[in-house]
Amino acid sequence: MPDDFRYKNSMKLFREASHFLPGGSNSSPRLWRGVCPSNMPCAIFAEKAKGAYIWDVDGNKYIDYRLGFGPVLLGHSHPAVRKAVHRAEKRGQIFALNNELEITVAKKIISMIPCAEKVRFANSGTEATMATVRVARGYTKKDKIVKFAGHYHGTNDYLLFSTEPPFGWPTSRPLASSLGIPHLLKDLIIIEEWNNFQSIEQTLRKHHKEIAAIICEPVMGNATVIPPAAGYLRHLRELCDRYDVLLIFDEVKTGFRLAPGGAQQYFKVTPDLAAFAKSLGNGYPIAAIAGQAHFMDIIGAKKVYHGGTYSSNPISLTAASATLDILRKGDVYEKIGSYGSRMIQGIAKLFRDYKIPGLVQGFPGMFQFLFIDHDVKTYNDLKDADMQQFATLHTHLLQHGVMLDEDNEEPIFISASHSNNDLHHTLEAIAHGFSQMNLKRR
Repeated sequence: MPDDFRYKNSMKLFREASHFLPGGSNSSPRLWRGVCPSNMPCAIFAEKAKGAYIWDVDGNKYIDYRLGFGPVLLGHSHPAVRKAVHRAEKRGQIFALNNELEITVAKKIISMIPCAEKVRFANSGTEATMATVRVARGYTKKDKIVKFAGHYHGTNDYLLFSTEPPFGWPTSRPLASSLGIPHLLKDLIIIEEWNNFQSIEQTLRKHHKEIAAIICEPVMGNATVIPPAAGYLRHLRELCDRYDVLLIFDEVKTGFRLAPGGAQQYFKVTPDLAAFAKSLGNGYPIAAIAGQAHFMDIIGAKKVYHGGTYSSNPISLTAASATLDILRKGDVYEKIGSYGSRMIQGIAKLFRDYKIPGLVQGFPGMFQFLFIDHDVKTYNDLKDADMQQFATLHTHLLQHGVMLDEDNEEPIFISASHSNNDLHHTLEAIAHGFSQMNLKRR
């Protein structure tokens, strides 16, 4: 390891972690390659985070655009959220009884989210999407679920199919995304191509008597950022109404980020059920299932089972309550909208100035850029993107104090704490990277 290696303490901790944690981490997406000796998977270890910044155990400071994979909408360690949680901790952490905050936070969510007439709390996006699917099956008495290639809905076995299939893999063959998923479950899932109007209509026409629900990320955010084509979400809504199929929005990433009412407010399409997590607690572990009352009321004793030891614990609910108050009253969306729009425009200009084929797409709060010379509307369109060039730029940006995700599958996330100086520094670092890299030019 060279004397000037920037991540010595992280590598020391990673070697130790590898003796006790499978893979050296508790979440595989935290592993990178470009910063690691011999290009082997390793992990950077964090020391602290505040506002728009994160520091590693080697003392390196970064402008953070990963934001914990999206939850940190207000900024790390936001004072109002932190103070509220500190006060709540004095009253106890978990009760195994109801508490009034459940009502308070549910009412706030219902006031913001178009589909929300009733709410149930959980602890993670995986739990929330799993519950929405169970509700859909319980309500419709049908078993099959439609999802889209490249969309990710957490780690539960029923939905962990075709999240990153090989490009060109036929949608007619659902591909388990992990070992250990029972082979028989593939018969309960139907994979569709995102933004393909005709295919989804044919599928529902043919199989609607077996299909309980369509679930989608209203903005695909698992394999870069791919927005819905104009009218596509409305098309899904109309098909579900026509064929008596429920529409589920996985708003784990888009919820409270695209707009106060999430993607369903932004696109003016209301699903039957929706799953929320991430930004709901500004980094504290909390999730929610929201939906119209006649669907949600299927949850209960001797009906659809839902529960959890840590669900609706007062600490996470306090964080959510404080976060929602800020989102409802503050200028968060104005700040994120301005910063994100200028960053999108700035990166697009750099592609033009340096005559590099590139694409920037998404929304001010979550977007991504690609080294590619054509539009990206489906998962398979990504096959021509130069992911290695992005990984090279990622390493360069880390050295200049800017942290994106290594493989550009995760979006670039913006918080209300990012400043004009952060934007200026980020665009300068990207420009410097473009000038130093051996990139294909137009």
